[in-house]
Amino acid sequence: MSTVGFDYMKKEYSGRPMRFAHTGVTQFAPENTLEAFQKAAELGCEGIELDIQLSGDGEIIVTHNDSLGYMTFERHRDVLRDLTAAQIKQFDIPFRNALKLKYPPYPWTEHDGGRRMIVPPDYREERVTHLISFPEFDAWLATVDYDLTVEVEFKMTGMCDRMDEILAASPNVSRYIFFSGDWEVLEEMQAHYREKGKPNGLRLGANIRFLNEKTLDFVRRADLWEVGLNNEAFTKADVEMLNEMGIKVFSNLGDYPEWWQQLCDLGVTGFKTNYPDAYTEWWRRTQKHR
Repeated sequence: MSTVGFDYMKKEYSGRPMRFAHTGVTQFAPENTLEAFQKAAELGCEGIELDIQLSGDGEIIVTHNDSLGYMTFERHRDVLRDLTAAQIKQFDIPFRNALKLKYPPYPWTEHDGGRRMIVPPDYREERVTHLISFPEFDAWLATVDYDLTVEVEFKMTGMCDRMDEILAASPNVSRYIFFSGDWEVLEEMQAHYREKGKPNGLRLGANIRFLNEKTLDFVRRADLWEVGLNNEAFTKADVEMLNEMGIKVFSNLGDYPEWWQQLCDLGVTGFKTNYPDAYTEWWRRTQKHR
């Protein structure tokens, strides 16, 4: 896959659905690592999605799971809440078996719950990286010289107070969308910002996945800038209804060309993708035939 630079995106992709690199560009580096985020910025993605958990000493760590087993491929199974942030950041995160090397139209060769790719037996990769704290991510984001939006998925309760401290010193507040797909976390987040007030510019979201009586009740009473819906689980009429409520729609993955075409037709604001470079190459090809 060729690299598509920011200049190309700015000139020709403007007005299309925002491309959110899901946990960074994971063809280049393990998910939720600084190297994966740096590649997303290099490719000119409009957004990044990342996950956060708490360490034992109360620091916010950028990672999906609450233990180290997944990222270290079972070399270490320590629970994050049993370790300090400094200890967590010392563990080597291997590149091997972490990169999503397959591209659409064959992206779903993943195993282990759909989160790891099977790599060729002759593939050799000795590099390692390390997890980072959210303050370290925030410091890196301040160096990105274009309007990069970041969806921050809260994977557990109890993080709002520490995040308030981080945002108080951050120049990036208006770049962030805080959200979750966990109902307990969503209710906590909404209650926290109702009581304490939301930092100026911060946006809130919710990965509700489907529109039904329960999710629509939450949407109507919550302070939301965007909602996430599963691919093929919504229509253009749903997008228009939510837009009339002042709420943007993001699509959850759906990394295959047929859905990519629908994304461009449905009027969504953005979408999460494991393959931002492949999507952009697909988009370039389709434009040549229009």
